[in-house]
Amino acid sequence: MRDTDYAKELATAIVPVEGTESELRLERLRIKEFDRDEIRWSWWTGGRLAPRPLDLTETQLLELMRRGIEQQVFSTDFLVGLKNRIAAHLDAK
Repeated sequence: MRDTDYAKELATAIVPVEGTESELRLERLRIKEFDRDEIRWSWWTGGRLAPRPLDLTETQLLELMRRGIEQQVFSTDFLVGLKNRIAAHLDAK
């Protein structure tokens, strides 16, 4: 796990982009300046963070989130909150 002046990487989920050197990443970082955990969604190419937004399909998003859950990028509180919001949204339909 990386540890820089800015942040310490606590957990990471990676989805390779087929046919490229790119990766979609979801990371739980401890931001040192604020002493708090944050989630970063990012796109990496050639082993480097790309300074661009992460654009992905819904299929890629689901896969990245699945891996993020498996790699414990998300807290239990977040997952419970997400589950409740999804259930409420589906119940309202």
